[in-house]
Amino acid sequence: MNLRQYIFTMLFATTLCWVAWFFVIVNIDPFETNMLGFSFFYISLFLSLLGTISLIIFLCYRLFASRDLPLFRYVQISFRQSLFISSFVIVCLFLQGSNYLNMWIAIVLVSMFVLCISFSLSVKRTHT
Repeated sequence: MNLRQYIFTMLFATTLCWVAWFFVIVNIDPFETNMLGFSFFYISLFLSLLGTISLIIFLCYRLFASRDLPLFRYVQISFRQSLFISSFVIVCLFLQGSNYLNMWIAIVLVSMFVLCISFSLSVKRTHT
């Protein structure tokens, strides 16, 4: 898959995910739904954020990167970072919706988020 196909596929899939999230928002009543309705909400929002943030980060790397890496490395890095950011946002929203998010839990979540990103950046991948 070349870069043009990847970007087109990501744009198309992300647009579909945003449309699915919009349909969930319009058609599901949060006061009368069960856990399946909330699952649709969180999954569609997660996939929408994942695609959007991944494309934005890749575009920033492509335009402003000082290192000259192959483009597939920028795709990997941007997808990994968007996975962490989207997961963080969804976990925070879920905890806020469940009334469990407070100052201490937010500090623990931010610390875990920073540690996960730091670890993923510091790990050297070896090819064997």
